[in-house]
Amino acid sequence: MRILVTGACGFIGRHITSALIAAGHRVVCCVRDPARARRMFPGQEALACDFNRDTEVSDWQPRLDGVDAVINCAGILQSRSGQSIAAIHSAAPKALFDACLAAGVRRVIQISALGAEPQAGTAYALSKHEADLHLQSLSLDGTVVQPSLAYTPAGSYGGTSLFRALAALPWLVPVVGRGDQSFQPIHMADLAKGVRRLVERTGTSGEVIAAVGPRAVTFTDLLLALRRWLGLPPARVIHVPQFLAGLAARFGDLFGGGPLTTTSLRMLNYGNTAN
Repeated sequence: MRILVTGACGFIGRHITSALIAAGHRVVCCVRDPARARRMFPGQEALACDFNRDTEVSDWQPRLDGVDAVINCAGILQSRSGQSIAAIHSAAPKALFDACLAAGVRRVIQISALGAEPQAGTAYALSKHEADLHLQSLSLDGTVVQPSLAYTPAGSYGGTSLFRALAALPWLVPVVGRGDQSFQPIHMADLAKGVRRLVERTGTSGEVIAAVGPRAVTFTDLLLALRRWLGLPPARVIHVPQFLAGLAARFGDLFGGGPLTTTSLRMLNYGNTAN
């Protein structure tokens, strides 16, 4: 199959792209930096796109010529200078899905997130939810995949970056509140293999799949397990009141680039489990 993958150089996108290539598929990497994509995936096609600007059906139609399926992996944690979460998570994906319908590209997979629903109370969750609903409303062979925290030894992003940073602090491990927030992490290799299998099958119109690991763990247990995995000595667990964590998150919002933001804190408190 010839599969267009948006965000192919991102944290999740690069693992899915690698799994597709290993299975013998041809990938069209649709990214902001095509030169980087060609270095990462030699021999694969690379096209330039910008989800901040590509919000019309006409922006996407030329890129779909000869494409058998589309996987949308583009995403950011929250808006920042020059990066609109409304455009990247909602407007551009909707235009892409509509272009797929017009071009006859029926197989579409949307990489969303577990907890992408209005009740989560974040622009991240709401904007993902809007694109999820739009794909489900179209007469496409579409699937929404909602991963829990995806982890791998080869890097981190968003929530996993926050957890690694907290687990690696010297002498102590800070947890927010009681530390009983629940998560169900999934290994990136499992997520990538699952998405590869989904793109190869048909007849899943409107399906929503929660991609989670085999068991739920608390925030405290997750940090302690990460600390052991990092090879660090045991440390004392301290409980940080919610209001102090909120102040630190707002500080992160102001300076940007760090793992602790109001979005990541709200997602932490919302929880991340499924059947």
